[in-house]
Amino acid sequence: MDAWLIIGMVLTGIGLVQAGLMLVHAWEHRRFHVRRLARPLEVNHGARVGLIAPCKGLDPDLRDNLLALFRQRHTPCELCFVVEGDDDPAVPVIRNLAGENPHVPCRVVTAGIARDSGQKVHNLIAAAEALLADESPPDILAFVDSDACPHADWLGRLVDRLAGGKHAVATGYRWYVPAKDTFANRLLSAINNTVIGVMGPHGFNLVWGGAWAIRREEFTKLGLPAAWRGTLSDDLIVSRLVHAARLRVGYEPHCLVNSTADFDVPKLCEFLRRQFTVAKVYAPLWWHFALWSGLVTNACIWGLVGLSAAGLATGNPRTVVAASAGAALVWALGALRAHLAAIAVRPFIAVTDGQYDSVSRLNFWGWPVVALANWIGVVSAAWGHTITWRGIRYRLDSPHQTTIYEHLAQRPTTDDERDSHARTTTRAA
Repeated sequence: MDAWLIIGMVLTGIGLVQAGLMLVHAWEHRRFHVRRLARPLEVNHGARVGLIAPCKGLDPDLRDNLLALFRQRHTPCELCFVVEGDDDPAVPVIRNLAGENPHVPCRVVTAGIARDSGQKVHNLIAAAEALLADESPPDILAFVDSDACPHADWLGRLVDRLAGGKHAVATGYRWYVPAKDTFANRLLSAINNTVIGVMGPHGFNLVWGGAWAIRREEFTKLGLPAAWRGTLSDDLIVSRLVHAARLRVGYEPHCLVNSTADFDVPKLCEFLRRQFTVAKVYAPLWWHFALWSGLVTNACIWGLVGLSAAGLATGNPRTVVAASAGAALVWALGALRAHLAAIAVRPFIAVTDGQYDSVSRLNFWGWPVVALANWIGVVSAAWGHTITWRGIRYRLDSPHQTTIYEHLAQRPTTDDERDSHARTTTRAA
């Protein structure tokens, strides 16, 4: 038998097995979403929540995103916005919204400049310490990113997910809404949807820092916020601590939030490398899983396409037929998986049909391109530990040590100044 034909059969077999397993997971993923969709919200007005929102600069749609926090239906809730300094452009937006919504308890914490942690982590530490130092600290700490726009019941759904006591942490995730209908924006949204497809009822969910909540008792038992010191990633550190304590992270589809995607190709490449570099340092098992499973996926589908092209070039019709048939079968199973994943999340995301269809079509018809782009992002993180995030350059020395380069050079500060900044807390209402 032709050696190329044997290789094609092997690639087809491996690709079908992997695609079949992923299809089974997608089916269970959809069933889980159907169950969560049918679950009514059980409002618990007894749990006091401190909602922490770190802000830096003027994100796209910042005012709308922060206004959504003031309109959360769950009560009682205190909003805690945290910034690096009083001169941050987000501060006037926060204060204007607080003035327009005086009925919502709100404070602004000025954290100061980070020296040994990521700026976001540094901000979260300052905000959490401020809330926990209150005479009556909140029962639940919740966290949301400033580039996320949650619906009115988002916080209530997070609290409800914690109510049964089965999960130590409740988490949502994001759905990227393309700001413009460009390929880079649609590709980012499609890649992000593959991550949503991994979330489910199992116990291996990771916390996403843009939408999560935890009971105060678990927060302190896990050693937070002290465990964040020296780190860059807030959510992956929490994920490690939760799993090490044999606790569970509950994913809540109702807590999927919109986030605007406004990228060109260079920015998309930088974003993917940064995300996967952080994953490599803080969640190496997940990074290796993405690396090797992505290698198998791409080797099978693109290997079969290459074999078919080689058969055409060499005039070998049997290789062409076998490789083309194998590629078609693998593509079909992958497309069906993408379709199941897409219809599972559709009821939970507040986007137009046009925005949804432009991304879901890419996920369905072009899933091999999405898989290849995602895998290239994973591979790009294999070398180096330096990233740039929101204008600050970091080196991730280890999961517990972060070196800040340009930030300190731009704005040097003394220990006394840093401590003074971290203690500065002002009430907006």
